[in-house]
Amino acid sequence: MIAQVNTKERRARFANACRGKPVLGATLPLDLALFGKSQPWRFYAGPTLALELSGSMAWLAGHANPEELASFLAFCGCENAILDEAECPPPNGWQKAEMLTVFGLAPGRTLPLPAADEALWEQLAFDREPPALTVARALYPEDTAKQEDFYSELCSKRARGKALAWTLQRGSETVCTVGAYALANGQAYMACGQTARPLRGKGIGGRLIVRMANELATEGYRPVFLCSPERVHFYTRLGFAKLGEYAKYNN
Repeated sequence: MIAQVNTKERRARFANACRGKPVLGATLPLDLALFGKSQPWRFYAGPTLALELSGSMAWLAGHANPEELASFLAFCGCENAILDEAECPPPNGWQKAEMLTVFGLAPGRTLPLPAADEALWEQLAFDREPPALTVARALYPEDTAKQEDFYSELCSKRARGKALAWTLQRGSETVCTVGAYALANGQAYMACGQTARPLRGKGIGGRLIVRMANELATEGYRPVFLCSPERVHFYTRLGFAKLGEYAKYNN
């Protein structure tokens, strides 16, 4: 039975389902630790399942009965789910939308910095600790609700040393950002890499990603990414290794 994580036993089940899994082994346990009390409606466990709700998306680690899972997600109003098909059958009646590839870098290993437009790179100021609101606005310039949610979570994680965000600035403009938004269980989940549209294709985003991944790997973390099909070539070209795949299903 899928139930809210509100007992010691369910917390243990949640942790066991996540253990050792790339990306999910960092993001789900960290979110539960930081937001389980303030946002208990987000976290659920089954006998061998960990499940987190994020808006209309469900993130699953472990196994669940597909009929029960479909009923539960429908009750929660979920429209999408990300799961490992090797151990979790999809919810009954749901359709596969795409495969998401997990890339990573082994702890202690570093990659060569990729080529970039050097003249442009020299014009940019590197900021290791940009204001959280600056990052939120760069990522979601037209959506104030997402800005507020992102800002709140980044501040909570930063305050506990569980997240990093870097930016490149050109004057007062944020032209590139990348972050590690779950530093937990030996992993560094990197996401939200974005470059201002006029400067894309000039290599600055890839260089910033590799620079952060190298630093985290040197510190003993395993940087990991979860990317859509159109980004597979990008991470392969940068030198990251494929670690696995998750499936995204839509209702």
